Amino acid sequence: MTGDADDLARLDAAARHPSMLARVVAGVFTPANVVLAVMAYVALRHSGSAVEAFGWWALTLVLVVGVPYGILFRALRAGRVDDRQVVRRSQRPWLFVMALVCVAVALGVLAVAGAPREVVVLVVAMAAGLVAMLVVTLVTKASMHLAVASGAVAVVLVEQPGVGAVLALLLVPIGWARWRDGRHSVGQLVLGAVIGGVASWVVYGVLR
Repeated sequence: MTGDADDLARLDAAARHPSMLARVVAGVFTPANVVLAVMAYVALRHSGSAVEAFGWWALTLVLVVGVPYGILFRALRAGRVDDRQVVRRSQRPWLFVMALVCVAVALGVLAVAGAPREVVVLVVAMAAGLVAMLVVTLVTKASMHLAVASGAVAVVLVEQPGVGAVLALLLVPIGWARWRDGRHSVGQLVLGAVIGGVASWVVYGVLR
């Protein structure tokens, strides 16, 4: 696919002059870390105790992060994807579908277990973002790092506008890191940020 060829060429060009700083920034703000951070934030704000909040966070760790990453690593070993960050757009759609299944299961478990409304709504917002990313991925590529990061920022903006505004500044170094590492074009970064931010802002803001 032409899109895959362009992405691979960009990655090869960046690999000739790698940036350790870009790798570190991208690693710190990997989607898994951001999801766990925003879930901890929402759970702590809306649970009856820190122990209860930890329970909801741990459940999310297993179902929303652990299982999808397990599927990804299995796909890596089987050769279904080329690398952990899935640079080829053509290899992404089925992974989004698997992630959606995991999020749907998590949503059901949280609802049945009586999780705080805000925790459940956060997972709904995640599902909405995944659906949007899946649809867009069928046509073009968007940054998952920026989608998840901007989605998390949108959630915090709804909860605490001042804190969210400060956290929004982190989108710049995250975007730079993904561009510098050859993982995305500027357009793909902007598209990811818009998808994640709008999905979370609308869904979390309305349903919360």
